[in-house]
Amino acid sequence: DHSHPSRNGKWFAKACVSGVVHTPELADMITRRCTATEADTLAVLSALKDVMKDQLLEGRKVVLDGFGYFHTGIKSVAVDHPADFKPEEHIKRVYTHFIPAGSYDLTTHRVCRSFNVGIKFEELQDYSSPKRISESDAKKS
Repeated sequence: DHSHPSRNGKWFAKACVSGVVHTPELADMITRRCTATEADTLAVLSALKDVMKDQLLEGRKVVLDGFGYFHTGIKSVAVDHPADFKPEEHIKRVYTHFIPAGSYDLTTHRVCRSFNVGIKFEELQDYSSPKRISESDAKKS
């Protein structure tokens, strides 16, 4: 239950979204770091999205070196016999999973994900219910 920060008298850490960044803003930031124009950057990001979708639909894992990889997953209901399986009835959800790039830490014996390096932790000042991302912001993502 995400509406309550404690459960059964226990408190847990929780990641909080502090804002949303959309493709045009990302393109502007990328443009400031390289020689590509904003239009070129938007074109490449659009083409990347289309090509990645095509590859995922072909059942491939898509690896963006140094960034991470994407693959398709399925949640389904178990059946007793293969002949009983009906995709339209038993497949409950199809999703795309993203795994950030990382490296193995020999000291801790854990994978360190590159996007998590430098993350800062702080106590939430307001423990009220989290604000939901608006439907229009969710559709832009």
